[in-house]
Amino acid sequence: MTEGGRNLAFRGAVIAVAVAVGLVAWLATRGDDGSSPPAPETERVVSESELVDAAAALTQPVYWAGPVSGTELELVESPGGVQVRYVAAGAEPGESLTIGSYPLANPSAAIQTLAEEPGAIVRTAPDGRTIVSSDETPTSAYFASPDDSVEVEVYDPSPQRAMSLALSARVEPVR
Repeated sequence: MTEGGRNLAFRGAVIAVAVAVGLVAWLATRGDDGSSPPAPETERVVSESELVDAAAALTQPVYWAGPVSGTELELVESPGGVQVRYVAAGAEPGESLTIGSYPLANPSAAIQTLAEEPGAIVRTAPDGRTIVSSDETPTSAYFASPDDSVEVEVYDPSPQRAMSLALSARVEPVR
């Protein structure tokens, strides 16, 4: 596959995952009680202390990879979850390390399902967590939070860095 074909396939896979996460969130939160629909996606640049405050106000764990020099933090909130993006000056969309935290009813089962897919790349972190990536989308690595409340996605344009970070203890809840 050509480099352009891989980029197009990757973007398609990222969009498919985002749509699936959004659909699951919508199905889980919709109601027939006449309540208003969930808020649309919001994104904003935040300082580390603002990220800590925002994470404390949310009803789910928010994961990040700690401070990364030369980047600014961008907090993206959507009905499907929360992402912390590390944006370097001049970076294009999809070129930034991003840590996503997606609340699911059973993140461990979702990870197990991913691990059973053809082309799955399964690793075990030193702390025992199962980390899953795939041949189709090697730039994203997933694991379930220890409390099994969120599925964590570590995305990086470098598949090696995505997997390395996911395997490390560096990706942790914002405190």
